[in-house]
Amino acid sequence: MDQIRLNYLYWMLVHDYVTKKKWRIISMRDHEVWLVNEETKPRQIVRFVRRDLDWAGELRRDVAKTVMLFENIRTSLHYREVEGKNIYVSLYPPVDEWEDLQKPLAANNKKKSRVYTAVLTKEDIEKRNLSDIYYSEQVEQLELHTYLLKQQIQHVHELEKEKETSMFQYGKPYATYFLIVSIVMMFIITEWAGSSTDIMTLIDFGAKYNPLIIDGEWWRFISAMFLHIGLIHLFMNSLALFFLGGVVERMYGTTRFVSIYLIAGLLGSIASFAFNASVSAGASGAIFGCFGALLYFGIVHPSLFFRTMGMNVLVILAINLVFGFVVPVVDNGAHIGGLVGGFLAAAIVQLPKQQRTWRAFVFAIITPSVIASLLAFGWVNEAKMTDVTTELIIGQMYLQDDEVESAYPHVKRAYEMEPTMPEATFLLSVAQAMNGNYAEALPLLEKTIELREDFHEAHYNMAVVYTELGEYEQARTAVARAIEIEAKEEYVELERSLTLD
Repeated sequence: MDQIRLNYLYWMLVHDYVTKKKWRIISMRDHEVWLVNEETKPRQIVRFVRRDLDWAGELRRDVAKTVMLFENIRTSLHYREVEGKNIYVSLYPPVDEWEDLQKPLAANNKKKSRVYTAVLTKEDIEKRNLSDIYYSEQVEQLELHTYLLKQQIQHVHELEKEKETSMFQYGKPYATYFLIVSIVMMFIITEWAGSSTDIMTLIDFGAKYNPLIIDGEWWRFISAMFLHIGLIHLFMNSLALFFLGGVVERMYGTTRFVSIYLIAGLLGSIASFAFNASVSAGASGAIFGCFGALLYFGIVHPSLFFRTMGMNVLVILAINLVFGFVVPVVDNGAHIGGLVGGFLAAAIVQLPKQQRTWRAFVFAIITPSVIASLLAFGWVNEAKMTDVTTELIIGQMYLQDDEVESAYPHVKRAYEMEPTMPEATFLLSVAQAMNGNYAEALPLLEKTIELREDFHEAHYNMAVVYTELGEYEQARTAVARAIEIEAKEEYVELERSLTLD
């Protein structure tokens, strides 16, 4: 009878912790239950064991193993510190000395898990302030009440698991699939129209290009999200969107996910506008916004976050950010802007079953303020308006197509940014010469040769300019130097024609 009564009291004690104190069940077996209180710092973990103890040696061996188990649970749940209670429910305490085990024990010198051991007898439990204790001398009634207690505890455990599972299964990733199809279709269109790695094609289709944004083409902040530069860029972003976007959309639902994705992408593009002068495109900012939404989930449900995906999310995010800082071509401004945008957007729309608070209103004010601040900074940050390499590439492409009027602003801008770069002075001279401005082209060519004496194209163009100006002796000297550096056929032809003249 005492055994049956003690079994009942054991489950009554567990029931009190689970249903009234609201401790979460970590694991549950017939004679061993692990619980955690996630509302305290340090976290509190208790282990209840129903075992009749005879000798202290048996208890010592089990305590030594249990202390290690507490440390393992701490690390697996990513708790900073744990205060553990290792409680044995036994008819009698060990017959020999065991009281030294009541002192706190730790698995290692760091002492991040401190474990206290106690032995509770039937009398100890009955002295506790447990309400609704059933008193009966009938074995069947006690066993029935014990069974019902276990069923109630198991039911609470299942409800907790269902609630946690439902947080990750609120919606279906319809928008994620649509977005992947959209960016793939845009990639096919840009490849068909020219090339996804061609700057002119990217600009024509809406890539982020700061000078045109300044001129009023604000729609590029959105259109750039649907363009990608090369097949690898498309593949990596599509893969990331499939996994990250799918997770976020399942957690937040389609409407909230679309809001998060667009706001994050917009903020990423604006941050790129403010801090990065290069032509850029891609869904990376919006994808980093998915990281931001997951971080917001971690703020609202920190325990569940770290028990499920937390460390993986943080590690992958850290790797991507470090990669962005190490590799120059990566637009880390867009990544960080998207990350912040995703967090802010998630804080505004909030989780589906989250009770709305004044914080959502605060974030709704902060977000447009951040956007306005980045736009204002980008507008006045002339150093990041564009970069010389981009301007030279665009200008050269226009010149190759004989579109001198379109090329001139770009090569002029490049020259103003880097007046000592020979490529800049050379292309500006080409534009001037193609416009018939030979007198303006000549000093630019002289400066180009001064900056780089072995620039054979500059020597050749100088010969052409001198020819147009009727100064044939200087033309022969210039073309001779060009041939001396590199004997191209067109150089030789020009020299031959000048000799005949």
